[in-house]
Amino acid sequence: MVSVPRLFAALAAAVLFTAVPAGAAVRVRIDLAAQRLEAVTPQGETVTWKISSGRRGYETPTGNYSVMRMEADHHSDEYDQAPMPYAIFFSPRGLAIHGSYERGLGRPLSHGCVRLAVPNARQLFDWVEKHGATIEITGGARRAAGRQEAERQEAERPPMTRRPRPIYEEPSFGFGLESFSPY
Repeated sequence: MVSVPRLFAALAAAVLFTAVPAGAAVRVRIDLAAQRLEAVTPQGETVTWKISSGRRGYETPTGNYSVMRMEADHHSDEYDQAPMPYAIFFSPRGLAIHGSYERGLGRPLSHGCVRLAVPNARQLFDWVEKHGATIEITGGARRAAGRQEAERQEAERPPMTRRPRPIYEEPSFGFGLESFSPY
């Protein structure tokens, strides 16, 4: 029979040797300008997928995030129970990386979430469930810089000169109603 201290030591050793090293989480990098997500597992397996981030007025925030919660079968309370399969929530505002059945991946169309094709979202969800994740979102400044450049070019463009439009005048027939008398 094995003593309790030896059993405890054996279990602790098993946990130590099978546990993922500290800090070994899935690295998720989202580039908003490129509309791409790259995920790297602790073992080095890497994937790159098209995404759809927040459209104008609903921009996805940039920064570094951690996973707040995960739901495999989430439906949005804000948007008429819209399906958000394999949701990985990263923001207190309720923003998540999740699967989408909508078209348009590769351009900003969402209300701030990061959408993926459902099979890709399932794979990322499984990896994050197993290893945890760090999430880095970049590229918003480039998009804003592009918008500022367009505004600058618009301001520098010379004003268009238009010829004045002719003013409509009633046709003249050479006589007026002043001289008309029915009697």
